[in-house]
Amino acid sequence: MSRPTASVARHAVAYAVGSMVGGVSRAVLLPVIARRLSTEEYGVFSLLLAATNFLHLLFEMGLVTALIRFHHETHDPDERTRLRVGLFALVPAIDVLLALPFLLGRDLASRALFGTAAHGGLFALAVGIAFFSAQFQLFLGHLRADDRSRDFALLMTVKGAISLTLTLVLVLGLGLGVEGFLVGNLAGPAVVGSVAILRLLARTRIDLRGVRARTARMLRFGLPLVPSAFGLWALSHVDVYLLRMLADLDAVGIYSFGSEICLPIALLMTSFHLAWPSFAFSRARRPEGPQEIAKVFRHLFVGLVGGALAIAILRREILAVVGTPTFEGAIVVIPFLALATCLYAASQVFGTGLQVAGDTRRLPLFVALAAGLNVLLNLLLIPLYRETGAALATVATNVALAALTLRESHRQFPIPFPLGKMAMVVAAAVGVLLLGDLLGDLPLGVGLTLRLAMLLAFPVLLVPARALTRRELLSLPSVVREMVRERPA
Repeated sequence: MSRPTASVARHAVAYAVGSMVGGVSRAVLLPVIARRLSTEEYGVFSLLLAATNFLHLLFEMGLVTALIRFHHETHDPDERTRLRVGLFALVPAIDVLLALPFLLGRDLASRALFGTAAHGGLFALAVGIAFFSAQFQLFLGHLRADDRSRDFALLMTVKGAISLTLTLVLVLGLGLGVEGFLVGNLAGPAVVGSVAILRLLARTRIDLRGVRARTARMLRFGLPLVPSAFGLWALSHVDVYLLRMLADLDAVGIYSFGSEICLPIALLMTSFHLAWPSFAFSRARRPEGPQEIAKVFRHLFVGLVGGALAIAILRREILAVVGTPTFEGAIVVIPFLALATCLYAASQVFGTGLQVAGDTRRLPLFVALAAGLNVLLNLLLIPLYRETGAALATVATNVALAALTLRESHRQFPIPFPLGKMAMVVAAAVGVLLLGDLLGDLPLGVGLTLRLAMLLAFPVLLVPARALTRRELLSLPSVVREMVRERPA
């Protein structure tokens, strides 16, 4: 493995620490959810979180990626400052205007989601979460552009601590249920994001000359990403809505609980994606840049699939600790959701060539096609297999999206991703998982010991599978040392 791999991995680890600590409330609260909420109540909560994610994308307007790209297009510190000041001054005002119709129509939105207006107040809280999360993510985009991964981790940690503390007080202390979970989710980004942005503006000389032109330029890049992001949102959440329509809220609760068990994989994927744009944009135009990008992603993909395998093979033991018998149905869906997360990560990285070429116009079409396929597969499979059918639809859809994105991206800016080696990584993981599942249900200690032993065989199998060379495998300790020694810029 290489020094660039260590550099990206080092930033990814810092981002992972921030994401994991910042998202610790979700992991810590899993046992609370399992014991305080029924599967139906958790289904309501999951649909509200899906609505929050949709609104977040609307409020963000693709400007995080735009900020990172235009940051790297100039080396003038003053211009970089003006880019940030303009966004932090204008975006909150624009988002307030975007939020008003949703707040006024909260009862209508509740009827669309749940068939009743009873949850209109909860939907209003979801709007608030989305608004403040978008501002917080924009500030984190500023840190990512500067590769300030440690500051990123610090802010995510503070946000997570605030959300977790308040949620525990409201849910365990005051018994507020779903409302308590939502208020806790609101508090973290609202407090940390507001303080961070106001502090930055107070310490910076505000220069709004040319702000409209800069903002328009970033919006021209970012807004075409929004329909694509909406399509990706649909790929992630339309199955939950269709489960409510074609099955029931119990199926939504079981499926969503399985998704929460896969949270560490999602956080690992997010960490890679946070570190990836700065790495890819800074190297793509170098003579050996595309080869370097492909090699680094292969190494990161091994780590991502290994994490997914760990969750999937140990899912029985995990559910025994954090779950209850009510959510045991999640055992079946977790492996498919873990695989779908890895495929989704690949589809996003495969779009690197399009972003480097500056041509993001086709992404919405590809995502729309994939979303349409996802709806069709869910309509076919949910009536037959309920939550398992939804998970199978997600896997198949992410395969199609990755293939479409890779094909077009290769036409615009070729990057030689090693598909054969990546397929062998997945095949080795599936083999280890099937072997682990042959053991069936075992006492917690015995099952954990045996399945962990099988998990350790995964990286070794990658050498005869030709997914990694023996030298790359043996160099893993040196990559870890590079991650520890090299300090972020």
